Amino acid sequence: MKTLNNILVIIEPKRDYQEALARAIEFSKINPQANITALRVVYDFTTDVHLLNKLKEKQTKDDVCAAHLEQLKEIIKEYDTDQCRIIPKIIFSKDIAEGIILELQENHYDLVIKGANRHGILDSIFFTPIDWQLLRHSNAPVIIAKNKGWQNNAPIAVALDFSSAQKKLTNLTILREAQLFAKLTKGEIHLVNSAPVMLPTIMLEVPHYAPEVYAQNIINEHKKRLLEFARQHNINEDHCHVEDGMPDDVIPKLCKRIKAKAVFLGSAGRSGTSAALIGNTCEEIVDYIDADLFVINYTTLKKHHPKI
Repeated sequence: MKTLNNILVIIEPKRDYQEALARAIEFSKINPQANITALRVVYDFTTDVHLLNKLKEKQTKDDVCAAHLEQLKEIIKEYDTDQCRIIPKIIFSKDIAEGIILELQENHYDLVIKGANRHGILDSIFFTPIDWQLLRHSNAPVIIAKNKGWQNNAPIAVALDFSSAQKKLTNLTILREAQLFAKLTKGEIHLVNSAPVMLPTIMLEVPHYAPEVYAQNIINEHKKRLLEFARQHNINEDHCHVEDGMPDDVIPKLCKRIKAKAVFLGSAGRSGTSAALIGNTCEEIVDYIDADLFVINYTTLKKHHPKI
């Protein structure tokens, strides 16, 4: 976040307020020299009529892009852009998510910001919404903007995962990003963690086996790791929160309890069959947290740390 030289903002139609653009303007206060690219992906089915006439097809595309570019410039004028540089850009693509990912691959961006969309309960099985595509395939950190503006001195939640050695680097990376954001908003960082208690079925047949003792040991271990992490990074123990349960249940609950206005978390970036069957934690909770989500996926992490 400290090297925000190029920010990509996804501009969406039929929105009275472009949360993503407003966030990018706020971030430009960190680096007034940053470039903000306001991207709009468009498509017009009339180009399909000219499939056999490439000249007319190109002319139609140019006309459509020119018209949308003028509309985009009008949208940008509604925001306070005196202190930042905003570059309007139109991409012609039938698949919106594909167009955005291609833009990310062809050009270097330090951050992607998009307004939140609501999803149906079976979306992850039958199709992948645009913002989920970004969470999985973006090579830069992604912000899914929900609230209308950030508040100074507001709680900032950092969701940690201690399930593997690889997660240690993810935890450290998202904490550093959160700390930089906290400097911008003068916010207070809170660490949140879930302790999934999965009782081995075979243990239920062991004499004198006490499931509640096993569960408490799991919770205590998570608390120990969380407090150790907090001490290493000078975070108050009162700002450490652990509960038993699955992440998609616990994290939204804890974020609501501390009234977090921004939540930082990592994503496994799964796609295809593994995403449908196993799921991605950040995707499972995206609709249940009333705060901006800052997501760093494995692709982004590996880009900055090639040795992992």
